[in-house]
Amino acid sequence: MVREDDCATRWGNDGLMVLSTPAMLGLMEQTCVEVLAPVLAAGEMTVGVGVTLTHAAVAGCGEPVAYRVALTVVGRDVDVDFTVVGPTGTVLGHGSHRRRVVDRAAFLRRLPPPTG
Repeated sequence: MVREDDCATRWGNDGLMVLSTPAMLGLMEQTCVEVLAPVLAAGEMTVGVGVTLTHAAVAGCGEPVAYRVALTVVGRDVDVDFTVVGPTGTVLGHGSHRRRVVDRAAFLRRLPPPTG
């Protein structure tokens, strides 16, 4: 469902109450994380390392959208082909996303300490 926070107006396009490209990308990444979580070993997580995205059509605030994904595993990488569809089956967007399986503790140790 396209929420008000997902709309382009939040990103500076005043009055444009349609699914924004940043929200489409973020929801796609969230979908990938959720789909991959059950198949990861204890202590593993995935991180995004690449993406291509075409935003092809609009969906208005309140409209349902669905993400369809197909996964291909290549070593520690997972290539995700995705399609975003509206309620009538209209393709709203499509692309590919690469995620890498990493050791959570080792990855978090490499991050700089938070500031502020």
